Amino acid sequence: VDHVKSYMVTEFLGRGQYEKTSFKSLEDATSYKSKRLADKPLARVIVYGLSKPPHAIKSISIAIN
Repeated sequence: VDHVKSYMVTEFLGRGQYEKTSFKSLEDATSYKSKRLADKPLARVIVYGLSKPPHAIKSISIAIN
C-alpha cells in the first residue's frame, strides 16, 4: 500500500464504542490483531492503513484486512 504512514487496529466494543491502537508497522498491527482474536475469538477487529497521498489534503483510511 503506497503512502501509508501508520496503521490503526480498531476493535468494536459495542454500540458506538471502539478501541483504537496505533502502530508504526504493519507487522506490529497484525500481530496485535492476532493476539486480540486469540484472547477474544468473537471480537470484531480490523487493521487500517493511514495513508497521506500527495494529491490528498487529508489522511485516508485503507482497510488492510
